[in-house]
Amino acid sequence: MADESRRPEDEFESRLLGEGDRHDLGTVAARAGLEPAAVVEVLRALGIAVPTPGAATLLASDLQAVRLLAEVGSLFGEAATLRFARVMRASIARAAEAAVSMFGISVEDPLRERGGTPAEIVAATNRALTYLPLVPELFGALFQRQALDAIRRLAILHGQDSTYDTVTASVGFADLVASTRWSQSRTPRELADALGEFERLAQAALSGGARLVKTIGDEVMFFAPTPADACRTALNLVGAVAGEPRLPALRAGIAHGRVVALDGDLYGPVVNLAARLVHQAEPGQAVADAALVAAAQDTELSFTALTPRPLSGFTEPVVPYLIAETPQTP
Repeated sequence: MADESRRPEDEFESRLLGEGDRHDLGTVAARAGLEPAAVVEVLRALGIAVPTPGAATLLASDLQAVRLLAEVGSLFGEAATLRFARVMRASIARAAEAAVSMFGISVEDPLRERGGTPAEIVAATNRALTYLPLVPELFGALFQRQALDAIRRLAILHGQDSTYDTVTASVGFADLVASTRWSQSRTPRELADALGEFERLAQAALSGGARLVKTIGDEVMFFAPTPADACRTALNLVGAVAGEPRLPALRAGIAHGRVVALDGDLYGPVVNLAARLVHQAEPGQAVADAALVAAAQDTELSFTALTPRPLSGFTEPVVPYLIAETPQTP
């Protein structure tokens, strides 16, 4: 007889994590060759609940993860390894939420709207759960290719600088104009579809060695090892969004110079300048700073100086330069 007191979440836990042996903190520490305090730091970085003293809640896979990170830490050091673990946790958490949301939006919500029975929803859920083990396989295949792309991209950047944590690059932001007002006139489904298309267009717009750093709702951040790749990415995206009726107009701003590169993200005054410059562009425009113009060597791009602007956080007015493709003579 089924246990009617068992919650669906409990059933999912059993399906996804299994019913195997569980370990306490001391056992995991001993088998990983670490102090318990070090194991606690690893678990927190990975987003795994730290068990109370004496409680056996850690899985064999948790033990394996701690062992692997301990081995990695022997080469890269504890601080760098824990930072990497936090980045990995954030990336996987986003992928996991996207997978669950995909089921809810594409399967469960439509099924409920059609008057689906609880039994039909359970059957759909069980079918969806069979696909989840495929996601780690996808991660493995994709990681190899992304690692190769990162090696190539960072090799270009490192060729210009003596360190990996501070590199010279072009950083850009692009945001949808008046997106707050625009979003208020859309249903949640329409908004999700439109922003999903915006992210797809941003990926498709990347030129040369450019990479999409992150999406922040109605804004994307990207960077490129060369000014030309950054400018073409911005122009590609502005043009693509202009042709998408579901989205408002886009504007972009790019700055060039030394940036701190850490854990897949970028920091520093150049990044802050790019974030300020985006608001100096008119809808449908992309602008750059003087450093990018000075570094650009692509004759197929043109730059027009605009009126100097005071920008928050910068002591001197900044001259934005309007970016355009140079018209080709017949």
